[in-house]
Amino acid sequence: MEGSKILNQIALDNSKSKSGKHGIRSFLFQVDSNLIVDISSSPGDEVPPTYKVGESRLVEIPKGHVVYLYLVKNMKGMVKGRALVIKDNKVILVMNYRKLKLKRVEGDPNALEPLKRVIEYLKIPVKKINTS
Repeated sequence: MEGSKILNQIALDNSKSKSGKHGIRSFLFQVDSNLIVDISSSPGDEVPPTYKVGESRLVEIPKGHVVYLYLVKNMKGMVKGRALVIKDNKVILVMNYRKLKLKRVEGDPNALEPLKRVIEYLKIPVKKINTS
């Protein structure tokens, strides 16, 4: 992958607007061969959240396969987002989530398996996955 990014820290945002019409949720999971570990609650440095109500912090990314999900809900209740598959602090797959579909933006489509397992674990509805 050309220009693959190296990440050491990532922001985990869990906030919503005062009215409750907008919101952001982000998750961080470590995926092993048969185990999914939620590391979203790991300690980190506090940073200002995107919206007024909630919290946000900067956490260290552990080694191994890590899946990062960033989901945003708008006024109409529609959810959009981004999913990253990170291996040893290197981003190997970037996908967008929109209209219940996952679409590959860049990266290796063979690295999709950890992301599929996390989406199944969280019971996020997905109609179609486009890896081309």
